[in-house]
Amino acid sequence: MKIKNILFLTALATSTLFAQSGKALFINNCASCHTTVVGIDESGGEIKNIYAAPHAKEVVNKLKSKIKNEAEFILFVKDYIENPNKRKSLYGKKAIKNFGLMPSLKGAMSYEESTRLATYLYNDYGKTTDKAEKVAKAKKVTTVGEKLFTFNCASCHTTVVGVNESGGELTNVYAAPFAKKVVHKLKAETKTKAEFVSFVKDYIENPNKRKSLYSKRAIKDFGLMPSLKGVMNDKQSTQLANYLYNKYD
Repeated sequence: MKIKNILFLTALATSTLFAQSGKALFINNCASCHTTVVGIDESGGEIKNIYAAPHAKEVVNKLKSKIKNEAEFILFVKDYIENPNKRKSLYGKKAIKNFGLMPSLKGAMSYEESTRLATYLYNDYGKTTDKAEKVAKAKKVTTVGEKLFTFNCASCHTTVVGVNESGGELTNVYAAPFAKKVVHKLKAETKTKAEFVSFVKDYIENPNKRKSLYSKRAIKDFGLMPSLKGVMNDKQSTQLANYLYNKYD
């Protein structure tokens, strides 16, 4: 076999290995807003979850009711995630005022990836339990801290997006530094649980390069963590930080 063919097949195998599924693309690009519980509504005598944006299942069902077929669904999703605007929105002014207009994901995915994401939403989303909810159910999540971690942190800090074969050993590649490593690193940097909790609470609201536990290279690879300001109240962020401290000894 010619060297050129070997190189091509190697590159193809590598790209396939690291290619994200539609579900992974959803988790990494959409789940943090469209499945994240940010509060509870107890009005009307019924407890309802409040999400950071319209829940994905509701959005998918609404879009399916307005279009004719899968091809149109995929075209709409691909166009909207790159060029969102009020005119094309499926929701009224009140919803946009409450949630804000979705930010553009232009450049976040390739043409093939956005197609894969839209196809997943049309054919597979909702047929199985959402990953975060599935993890919570499987682990019998009972504490508030664990729920907060599952819905706000797990999609980046526990999600496997690929495999690294370097060094002769298969290693999982995550969307962000793995939670256990982050906790151990922070415990080594702080003297007490109180300092640990204080750091976590401050950093999740006001992340910056100066305070980061990781080098410039890691920040370049993963990107700087987005702020979770407003997602949790003081009590909830304390519960999350305590959960992290106690979870990973």
